[in-house]
Amino acid sequence: MKTVMTASPKATSRCSIAMAKPSLPLKRLLWAFIVFSLSQSSLQNDDDDEVSNKTWVLTPKVYESDVTHILNSLLDGYDNKLRPDIGVKPTVIHTDMFVNSIGPVNAINMEYTIDIFFAQTWYDRRLKFNSTMKVLRLNSNMVGKIWIPDTFFRNSKKADAHWITTPNRMLRIWNDGRILYTLRLTIDAECQLKLNNFPMDEHSCPLEFSSYGYPKEEIMYRWKRSSVEVGDIRSWRLYQFSFVGLRNTTETVRTVS
Repeated sequence: MKTVMTASPKATSRCSIAMAKPSLPLKRLLWAFIVFSLSQSSLQNDDDDEVSNKTWVLTPKVYESDVTHILNSLLDGYDNKLRPDIGVKPTVIHTDMFVNSIGPVNAINMEYTIDIFFAQTWYDRRLKFNSTMKVLRLNSNMVGKIWIPDTFFRNSKKADAHWITTPNRMLRIWNDGRILYTLRLTIDAECQLKLNNFPMDEHSCPLEFSSYGYPKEEIMYRWKRSSVEVGDIRSWRLYQFSFVGLRNTTETVRTVS
């Protein structure tokens, strides 16, 4: 028996985490500015005696039966084994990520732990619908009924999805066929630490993901603008390390299939 192995290129996206001296979290400054602006507007409204005219836009009320009818119509004849635009063009997956926490970093096992919200957005023309409702907000029960990208994290040693008190997954379907799928993950990822210059060393730990089964001719990953955001780093368990920042890149790798 002869086994033939072929190499197929895949687009891989990478999020690198640099650790050294801490930097000032820009998001906290921006959030403080937004709160101040809202407070200032509230004070102005309290001192303003003028009567403002409001224009009300009336839209038809959407009932539960309407949503059920839309979902049943979308799934009628839908094949979730086939990706969108198969045989026509690649399916483009736009990704972004919110980092809840990083740490601890295990220098002995050469790995680190990261807790993230991972979001993927794509278009599926088969899921377009005509309704006064612009978006269907659905829970995890709908996930297995439509096509979902087979994204996996290439350098993960262990990955856990969050299930308490319910699966931490969310699905949104817009009337133009746009799909948003988010889930929360905790990942133990490989990071080759070079400790030659300890304790003055600096490290960059990657988090790599790609499609498990599709080559780049069928699925393409694209980062959104401001695609990686960071939560409050004060609760991170980095211990002997300090967080510097994040950066994201995209590259093509060859895999054996």
